Amino acid sequence: MAQQRQLVAIMFTDIEGYTSLMQNDEEEAILIRKKHREIFNNVTARYNGELIQYYGDGALSTFRSSVEAIKCGIEMQKAFQEAPAIPVRIGVHVGDIIRTESDIIGDAVNIASRIESLAVPGSILISDRVNDQIRNQKDISTQFIDAVDFKNVNKVIPIFAVTNNNLVVPDKNKLEGKTKPKDDEIYKNYRKKSLYALGVLSLTILVLTYFIMNRGAVYELKEPTLAVLPFNDMNNDNESDSFADGITEDLITHLSKIQHIQVISRASAMHYKDTDKPLKDIAKELGVNYILEGSVRVDRNQVRINANLVDASSNKNLWAENYDNTLVQIFKIQSDVSRDIANALKITLSDTEQLRLNNEPTNNPEAYAVFKEAQKFLHRGGGKVEELKKAEDLFKKAIDIDPQFCRAYVGVAETYLEYIFWGRESPKKMVELASTPALKALAINSNDGGTFGALGAISYYKYEKETALLYLKKAIEINPSYVGAYNKLAWIYTFEGNLELMEENFNKVLKLDPLSTKYIGDMGQTYYYLGEYQKAVDLMDESLKRFPNDNMLIWMKASNLSALGKYDEAIQLYTSRSVASHTNWMLGYCYGMIGETEKAQKILEYQLNKNELTYVPPYMIATIYMGLGDVDNALNWLEKDYEVGGQGLFFWGLAQDIKFHSLKDEPRFQALLNKTP
Repeated sequence: MAQQRQLVAIMFTDIEGYTSLMQNDEEEAILIRKKHREIFNNVTARYNGELIQYYGDGALSTFRSSVEAIKCGIEMQKAFQEAPAIPVRIGVHVGDIIRTESDIIGDAVNIASRIESLAVPGSILISDRVNDQIRNQKDISTQFIDAVDFKNVNKVIPIFAVTNNNLVVPDKNKLEGKTKPKDDEIYKNYRKKSLYALGVLSLTILVLTYFIMNRGAVYELKEPTLAVLPFNDMNNDNESDSFADGITEDLITHLSKIQHIQVISRASAMHYKDTDKPLKDIAKELGVNYILEGSVRVDRNQVRINANLVDASSNKNLWAENYDNTLVQIFKIQSDVSRDIANALKITLSDTEQLRLNNEPTNNPEAYAVFKEAQKFLHRGGGKVEELKKAEDLFKKAIDIDPQFCRAYVGVAETYLEYIFWGRESPKKMVELASTPALKALAINSNDGGTFGALGAISYYKYEKETALLYLKKAIEINPSYVGAYNKLAWIYTFEGNLELMEENFNKVLKLDPLSTKYIGDMGQTYYYLGEYQKAVDLMDESLKRFPNDNMLIWMKASNLSALGKYDEAIQLYTSRSVASHTNWMLGYCYGMIGETEKAQKILEYQLNKNELTYVPPYMIATIYMGLGDVDNALNWLEKDYEVGGQGLFFWGLAQDIKFHSLKDEPRFQALLNKTP
């Protein structure tokens, strides 16, 4: 038989502990193997699988489709659990193989074997490629476990567990298999050898400390809270100005990877672009002890960065340095700056932090420049469709230039998620679109906080709470100053009714991003769902002193006033906004609640007509119908909202939303609640 190439799903099964059992009770081992093969042969045949070979305690087989392979695995595990139970592990991957007369070979076979080695009895583990192919199968459910670096595999593989029929889902912290040693294992021997030397060094340090403490006045470092102010553009042109802003943003991203430094987010830091405020005042407004400022000059292919770390309270310069290199080495400069700042603040970087700082997202200057341009459009905020579309196109262009640019894939995913946040597109559609680039980013780099943040947000919008928590906590582990991850965690705890954990996470958000009215407004919305309406009004009043004309804060105050039954006050606020002052859906609701039916109907007609031309979240139209007392139409539009994927916070919060409390005994409403966590 000539060699043939085929694309197949590859399954490995293995009986755990078979060798030991064979040594202790050969007769029982033979009976177990016989049962394993009978089940394997019967079930595999039903799902069009082909046995390639048995190898003692296991089997290798292939399938024409991933769906058939997984359904076969589910049925086999169910049969293996019947007494006498057989402890079988199953791993599945899909890929290109070469068929010989009696065997199959190829990287895909090796990967499938590695995945099976990671499984535990009663579990089915699959690769991200298999998960992609079965995602739309309603009768198959999966859960992300971890991104794994296997031996003799030159890329990280995201691993998922099939969760049907009470299959076992392995604990990611207890995974054992054919993987590369983790960082802490690599360095374990080195550390052991260092213990003696450390003992000697400790004594030396104690002696030195005694002399230092008795030398008189010594500068005392404060809590390492830091703001990176927008770096000055020394070229004074628009293109270079954007590049300087990009450098600022990347330095914030780099420094955020360091566990013991709290770094203010980009959104709040950019408020001080071209400011002449004293550093002491800026530090007070942002709640930080240290300020990093600097400048950028670009000359053809060369870049010079000047950086200066200042103790804001005393205006004391703690550290300053100039960095000269080519544009290709821009990421090395950013890593060097981050390490030098950590050193200036007397922070020792862990091995993992060193690796993360050394990770270069791309080595292509053109891809990087396009990526930074895309971020500019994404971060403008406000949810304008034309800007989101521009960001999407530019991120995709960066990917075309460098197909291994992890952060560009994350950018695409984040752009799709912004469509959901601002209600510009169907959540179901956008979540599906966002999943592909997010998983691709994970496959490229499993050590990127933004990737896990995007995956956490996707799971959040899909109502997969446990998976969302897993991703979001991983994002924070990699990037302790990741604002968006704390924000989503706060929302999850809101819908669990946990006021304490909501406030804990939102206070962290506002500490990292104190000037973001988006997040202040979000906290007001969480108070709304927790029934703490007056708390929300008080928070908005305090924030409006600082941002008196902010449309989001005005809207959020009005929303909570409506929950308190103060519809007239809410209407005054809605109509005072500079956008949608007479067409907002909540304004229509309030008009309906005070009997201003004609005005409510006018806004309803506007939203219905708008929905014919562009996407309007059905929940918003349902809300206007509630104000008008039209229960049937309100339920119709809520059901439509669920059909298009819901809108995350709106649907998770239905049971707590005071606007819909009168529907609690309606069977259709209860049916909707049963579809959400």
